[in-house]
Order: sequence, then structure tokens, then C-alpha cells
Amino acid sequence: MCGGVFVKEKVLKFLKGKNSGKILAAVGIIGILLIYGSTLISPKEEELPQSEDLSCEEYCAEIEAKVGRITSALCGDASAVITVTLDTGVRYEYADETKKNDAEEDSRTTKESEKTYITVKDSSGGEKPLLITSYMPEIRGVTVICRADEATAEEIKAAVTAALDISSRKIYVGRKQQ
Repeated sequence: MCGGVFVKEKVLKFLKGKNSGKILAAVGIIGILLIYGSTLISPKEEELPQSEDLSCEEYCAEIEAKVGRITSALCGDASAVITVTLDTGVRYEYADETKKNDAEEDSRTTKESEKTYITVKDSSGGEKPLLITSYMPEIRGVTVICRADEATAEEIKAAVTAALDISSRKIYVGRKQQ
């Protein structure tokens, strides 16, 4: 408690001094300038991270590299030839609003619907549809040509089936000529 009384006495002594009014005015002005200055310096606008669109070629190369690592680990053949075939391109799903109108005329019911896409402004000021999700293409087939005996070829087929979650009928493992 003694320390609090000491500080209070020092503050009162300072406020009763000759230059206390000038010092308090200067501190007040500096405080106002700091507050005003902080509004002038606005933080940089952070750009939202753009979703990295993976092209079909990049997606295919990624799968081929994955299958290559599996093949190399199982049979030791780093020079295996892997080919992945995709079914379609990337599909995109956009946010939309659908208005439905049901009208009855002469005992016939007509159904009409109007679909409009929800748009957002991009960084350049243009408008683009609001992307909900994108679907990567399905894998049509995988071909692995490597130096593997029959048992290892079956292991590769099983491993690729598990890694890519595709049917074993979509995978062919062939023997590379030595």
C-alpha cells in the first residue's frame, strides 16, 4: 500500500508544477496524432488464397508419379512405364438459384424453371460465377509396364487398386522386356 501512496504523491506534485500544463497538452496532442496516424496507415489488404486449379494433365502426372513410387517400392524397377487414362475433364459446380413456376391452363400444367448463377466480383472488378466445388475426372485405366514376376505383378495391381480406389479390372500390369 505504501508504494501506491508514493506514486500518488509524485503525480500530484508533478501536476502542481510550473510546466505541467504544457507537458500534459503536449502528451495529449501526441496521443491524438498517434490515433489519427494509425487510421492513415491501413494494413495491406490480404488477398484470399486462390484455389489452385489442377489441370487434367497435372492430375494425371500426379497419379502416374504415385503409381511409379508404388511400383518402384514393390519390384525395385524405377524405370517402369506408367500410363493413366482419364474418363473426362474436370467438372465444376457453381452456386445457382432456380425459380420454378407451375401454371395451369386448359387442364394442362406447365412447369417452367429459370436458373441463374450467383456471381462474385474478382480482384479485377469483373464478375464470375461462385464456384462451389470441382470434381476431378474418374480414372478410366492404369497401365504399368515393369520388370516384375507374376506374384509381384499381382501385388502391384492390388496396391494400385487400394491406392486409387478403382476396380482391379481397370489396371493392367505387363512385363517389361529385359
